[in-house]
Amino acid sequence: MAPQMKGLTQFIIDLRNSKDLQEENKRINLEINNIQTKFNSTSNLNGYQKRKYICKLIYIYLLGYTEDIDFGLKESFDLIQSNNYSEKHLGYLSISILINHNNINNISNNSIKSHLDDLLDLVHPYLIKDLQSNNEDFNCLAIQFISSNFNVFADNNIQNSITNSPFLPKQFLINETDENSGQWLEIIDITYSLCCSPIQKPLLKKKAAISLLILLKLYPQVIISNDNWIPRLLSLIDDKNLGTILSIIPLIQFLTSLKVSYVKSIIPSISNTLYNLIIDNKCPSDYYYYDIPAPWLIVKLLQLIEHFFLLTDNQEPIILINDLDSTTLNNLRQVVARSIQNASQPIKGLPNRNSQSSILFQAVSLAVFLDASPDAIDGAIHALMTLLESNETNTRYLALDALVKLTARASSSVAASNTKSSNFSNYLSKIFQLLNDKDISVRKKALDLLYTICNSSNYNIIISKLLDYFPLSDLSIRSEIAVKIAILAEKFATDSTWYVTTMLILLSIGGSNSAAGSISSVNYIGSEVWERIVQIIVNNENLQKTSCKLIVNLLKKSSSNHGHLNNQNVGISENLIKVAAFILGEYGYLIQSEVMEDDNDENLLKDDNIYTTNQFQLLYESYFKVSLITRSMLLSTFLKFVIRFPNEDFIPDILDLYEVENQSLDLEIQTRAFEYLKCSTLILSNTISSTNLVKSILKPIPPFEKKESPLMNRLGSVQKLVGNRNRSSSYVNVSKITNNSNIFNNSRNSSASNLAPPTTSFNNINDPRRASSSSLAASIDEENPEDLSSDEDANPFDESINQPVRVSPNWYPGYHRMLQYDAGIFYENQLIKITYRITKNGPVIKITFTFINNAAKTANTNITGLSVLEFKARTTTEDPNYLINIIEPPKSTVIDKTSMDVEIKIRNIVEINESPVLSLSFKCSESFNQLNLKIPVSLLKTLTSTSMASLDDFKRRWLQIGESLGLAQGEYIVNTVTTHRYNSSNIVRLLGRLGFAVVHSTPDTFENGILVMGAAILYTVKSNYGVLVSVKSTDSVGKEFDLVVRCTGGGVSEIIALTLKEIFEGKF
Repeated sequence: MAPQMKGLTQFIIDLRNSKDLQEENKRINLEINNIQTKFNSTSNLNGYQKRKYICKLIYIYLLGYTEDIDFGLKESFDLIQSNNYSEKHLGYLSISILINHNNINNISNNSIKSHLDDLLDLVHPYLIKDLQSNNEDFNCLAIQFISSNFNVFADNNIQNSITNSPFLPKQFLINETDENSGQWLEIIDITYSLCCSPIQKPLLKKKAAISLLILLKLYPQVIISNDNWIPRLLSLIDDKNLGTILSIIPLIQFLTSLKVSYVKSIIPSISNTLYNLIIDNKCPSDYYYYDIPAPWLIVKLLQLIEHFFLLTDNQEPIILINDLDSTTLNNLRQVVARSIQNASQPIKGLPNRNSQSSILFQAVSLAVFLDASPDAIDGAIHALMTLLESNETNTRYLALDALVKLTARASSSVAASNTKSSNFSNYLSKIFQLLNDKDISVRKKALDLLYTICNSSNYNIIISKLLDYFPLSDLSIRSEIAVKIAILAEKFATDSTWYVTTMLILLSIGGSNSAAGSISSVNYIGSEVWERIVQIIVNNENLQKTSCKLIVNLLKKSSSNHGHLNNQNVGISENLIKVAAFILGEYGYLIQSEVMEDDNDENLLKDDNIYTTNQFQLLYESYFKVSLITRSMLLSTFLKFVIRFPNEDFIPDILDLYEVENQSLDLEIQTRAFEYLKCSTLILSNTISSTNLVKSILKPIPPFEKKESPLMNRLGSVQKLVGNRNRSSSYVNVSKITNNSNIFNNSRNSSASNLAPPTTSFNNINDPRRASSSSLAASIDEENPEDLSSDEDANPFDESINQPVRVSPNWYPGYHRMLQYDAGIFYENQLIKITYRITKNGPVIKITFTFINNAAKTANTNITGLSVLEFKARTTTEDPNYLINIIEPPKSTVIDKTSMDVEIKIRNIVEINESPVLSLSFKCSESFNQLNLKIPVSLLKTLTSTSMASLDDFKRRWLQIGESLGLAQGEYIVNTVTTHRYNSSNIVRLLGRLGFAVVHSTPDTFENGILVMGAAILYTVKSNYGVLVSVKSTDSVGKEFDLVVRCTGGGVSEIIALTLKEIFEGKF
């Protein structure tokens, strides 16, 4: 069509030859005026002219001029009425564009329905005419228009609101009471007829099935009221054309969600189709893919059956294996077995292997629901384990995912015994190796698999391996590992000492550590873990004494190691200190005079370490090495010591600490110290009234009543697969715990329901979230433990939720180079090299990044899949300080090199901590790589040298800034110590590169030191500022300088000075 339209061709050529945007706008406006004149003229336009002008309007729209084409609808409708296919096709296309150029995404949810109603009013007669036409091409055009323009599911906002439901929200649905419900019903009825008509060609039936699904989602009452439609539509699953079957599957899934009673009737037909394809190899030659019959259809049909088994009605499954007839069940089992068998055989060629693997993954997902035989389970596991050796990351990931589904859903005794005992014991070493896979997603799936295959026979091996792997694991999955270790240890513990030891070791190695008195913000173990340990110890009396001993042992070991290393950076686990603060405060008295009966047990303590004095000393030594929250807990613990042991020698130390913390800058610490000092004074007065008063405030802590572990909310997708089988109670099953030592005389006969009797413990003192400790009588379990975990609706395995962006190693040299140079190497490794070039234009900075394929030299391979994951401004969303626009993204495949142009517009004063992070991903030799590189968005990049004539002008302007703004706002002084020596010429060149005009500089041979002065103008979109800088040496060798910056903008001088300091020092 295009070669025949010379006017359209010439118009496109003129636009492409435009020298600038202004010329392009002029040409477009001229053409729009011409088209409007032609459309408004009294002379009739022929079909060719209408098509030409409509095509020009569409092309103008594609160029982004969406607001200028609000005409041409009349001519578009004229084209729809034409009997010429090309004219009708163009008419439907132009209406879709001209009516919907204000996209549905820009329409509020409340007006989407009215928008669809208005659209239907306009096109209804034309759609009906074309749907009823005997011309199949016209039928297809009308159906395609319906699918494209009435598909509300294409809106992202609506998709997010119906993620877990196949139905639209009520505000979008068509009702029988709506004025145009009859028009909707007429279109649905015709589309249904086309879909089910035996005389229609497969192409039309496939399009009609997809269109009908969209219409029924808008008006589901139609299918509910017409039950007779459903069997006819479901019968299409037996259609001879495999393409029709493939197109009907989404519609069948929707229909069975509306009417679940039809599920059982359709499974036999699906099983026959699968049997014919996989067992009998009955498939048209056109649908073979590398000697495999219709693999995409096989996968879709297997997914559909799996969907049926997952459907529930009032929490009850819709279909069970007993509901299937023997023929159907046998067919499905043979299909699964043959799929596993085919995938287990040697396969030549990547397409063949991918096809067989995709079928295998879905067959394994279905196998558990069919109660597959032990041989089939063995074959599935063996085939999937073989795939774990694949060099392709995606194959390994999908194989692990299939294994996770297989093991998590295995509820029958046959499947459970095969998947969790006899088979995986031989493959544990291979799964452990995957914990070190190069791809983080594979490591996560391997972790999920270890969780699902863990049982009473292998839990010790798996948990020990995870504890060893924890310090070496990726930072992003440590929290996930900790949660799984905690749940598995609680679920399978048969020995109390082992359980407590394991959990305390986990706390001691896992994050939230303080080193040499400095607090680290890294916390790999969530609060749910240590709170859960406390909850279990409180609820099980037999664990309390041994827990105290093990805690003291770990604290003493940490303290001795710290002393041996002469106060070097030895980490102290803050989570362990929190547990110690709670447990020793509550139950430390139980081991006050305990003497070990079993001298051979080296895990427990000798009696010289268990006295309260030792407990206090260990906690006291940790006090100033932990965060303020933990200090609050320790203050509460010390108060319990005062009440429990008022005559001990360490009591004056506690009182002194309270007095010191009375002056704390932290309000919580100060409040607790003040109140606890008062309570301690009352206790030490030894009066009955004072003692009774304090005891009325501090009551024994009751057992926790919440049964379900909050840790289960952190399992994410694994929890959904496992279901209720892995729910944890709030008690360790003490009836399982064997009496391995003489510490617990009655542990073998203990029960999980035996709660610890009230002891002299104290309610809520340890809660660090209290704004004040004056209400100490409140119970600690009044708070909902689930509030401590993440939102249940959020997925914990998502790296985007509340996950700070971690920059890649060796990012800083390029960052520092870009701070002071306008061109250079930004980042380089063995695979890729990134260079940059900066062009300044006032407040607008253009950065051209060039990506060079280093792997082409070393490995003779290309970089593929290069994409920008995120390049987001780390500034406020309202009135941002700067804007980022990627003008030209890089090409996805890098044979030699490719480039990316980025424009950054400085709108306001940019703080030094607001620089964005560029996140890139690419593949090289099937290896997935991601780079997170910080880009300096600095005010220095908008500096332009000024034409200040002399030093006198500099001094005069210097004084004016000081007088107008004052030294507090207008001046900032910072001292810097450089890594190498500078002379005057070095500093002059540096300031010149940054954009300063050097007004004065001392000679290099000047014996009295270095003094360089510069001036510049700083540009932002909102305002411009004058900047003066003075660099003066303070030593005799040129390594120490005073940087003094004055600026006409308040507070700007500090940002400039600190940035200059970073440039001089080369430290972030």
